Parts: sequence; structure tokens; C-alpha cells
Amino acid sequence: MSNDEQQANEDGANSFLDGFMDQSSAAPQNRAQMGDDFEKSVIGKNIKFRGELIGNESLHIEGTIEGTVIMEGHNLSVGAGGELNANIHAKNIIVEGALTGDALAEELIEIRRTAVVKGNLTAPRIQLDDGGKFRGSMDMVDTDAEMKERVSDFKEKLVHPSLPPREGDQNNNANASSASGLFSTSSTSDYADDTVEAESEA
Repeated sequence: MSNDEQQANEDGANSFLDGFMDQSSAAPQNRAQMGDDFEKSVIGKNIKFRGELIGNESLHIEGTIEGTVIMEGHNLSVGAGGELNANIHAKNIIVEGALTGDALAEELIEIRRTAVVKGNLTAPRIQLDDGGKFRGSMDMVDTDAEMKERVSDFKEKLVHPSLPPREGDQNNNANASSASGLFSTSSTSDYADDTVEAESEA
């Protein structure tokens, strides 16, 4: 092998390794840029879900959801084949499929050209692509105080009527404790009456 050929092979090896190193070093950077979307759950097109869906990571839906979807602080996307009959809350919401229900996003709601949306939308930014079908109202929030107020009001829409109350709901806990108090009071009084009768018979 001549010196020129050997030099060419070494240059090729160096360039190959350089490229490999560039790709490997770029991977974490790309992963960081992807941020929240790197960890994303997917509900497939053959999945049907009914109830209350709560997550702490981004979610992509290609199946059918009925109820409520809460991805607070994370992204929610509905694929072209996805169908939601639900009220939803997420950081960013992108709809390419069908959504029937109210939606609240902390940053952006985007309705793509293939989407069919019926409901009321609340977000600082709302984008409707040409061709996207939308029927309802849009509320574009200006300030943080306004956003907090909308989130507080929207929580009432995020309770599925067919489900038992969530733990931590103060009103439900208050009702439960008062009901428990009534139960224990009546039990005590019944028990006391029985005791009195037993003593008088003796």
C-alpha cells in the first residue's frame, strides 16, 4: 500500500470517527431540546378509554377518549385518528383529530387543518390552521392573574360525572366527615338507649 493510499485511509477513518462523535455528542443536546416531549406516552388507535385520565408526562392520543384528560404542565396532542369527547387541560394542546369538549392550555392551543373541534378554548395563544373546523368560543387570556382565575373555574369541568369524588376534594371530604359524624352520633344514641333498657330490665 502506498503512502498516499495509507494517508487517504487514515483520513477516512478520522472523518468517520469524527462524524460518529459529533452524532453521539449531539444526541443529549437534541434530547434536551425535545424536553418534555422526549418522555411521551401514546394511546394507540385501537384503545378506547372512558373516565378520568391524569398524567405527569406528555401524551399523544390516536385512540378514543371519553371523560376528562388532565396533563397539567405537560403537552397533549391528538393525532389525525384520535377522537376525544372530553374536557382537557394541558400545557400545550395540538389537535389534528376530533375534539368535542372544552380545552384549557397554559401556553398554546393549536388546531391543525385536519381537526374538527367543537367546544370552548381558553389559552394565551390559540392558532387555527387553514382548513381546520372549529365551532365554539375562544378566550385568549392576557395576564397571569386572568389565567389563574380561568384555571380555577375550569376545574369544575374536569370532574367526570360517572366517577366517585377524587381524594383531596375539600367539599367531598367535608360531606364525608359530616355524614360520618351523623352515622356515629345515631349509632351512639341507639347503643345508649339499648344500654338503658337492659339496665331497667335487670
